[in-house]
Amino acid sequence: MASAAATSLGFTASFANAERRAMIERHIKRVNPNLKGASLRVAVGQAFDSYARYYVESFRLPSLSKRTVDRSFTVDGFHHITDALDKGNGCIFALPHLGGWEWAGKWMTDQGFRLTVVVEALEPPELFEWFADLRKDLGMTVVPTGPK
Repeated sequence: MASAAATSLGFTASFANAERRAMIERHIKRVNPNLKGASLRVAVGQAFDSYARYYVESFRLPSLSKRTVDRSFTVDGFHHITDALDKGNGCIFALPHLGGWEWAGKWMTDQGFRLTVVVEALEPPELFEWFADLRKDLGMTVVPTGPK
């Protein structure tokens, strides 16, 4: 049901915001200048679909149990993080934005780790506040980028 809702939201959003659609189209054309016509429209639609899935998954995350989140992970090389933390200086690591990185943040806080996240200050401010509150509710300390 969540997947169907995300697909519907993505499709609607792709036509409701012509400016954002044009921006995504420009970005996709930079990656693949040969995309045109129907292929380009499909790629843009897929980008909106991906964002909609991200939002739906983010909405669901606070209600998921530690066990559910843990089962969705494969942990490989985590000893690098625990080794760094054992030295007492903390650990800085970067996550690619390939979907809901908040899942990794929730997994970390579920394991008992304190986590501070540096995030882009989104527009509109209400969207940023929603994500900041979500991340705080998941146990993360949020630090926005940009001027104060």
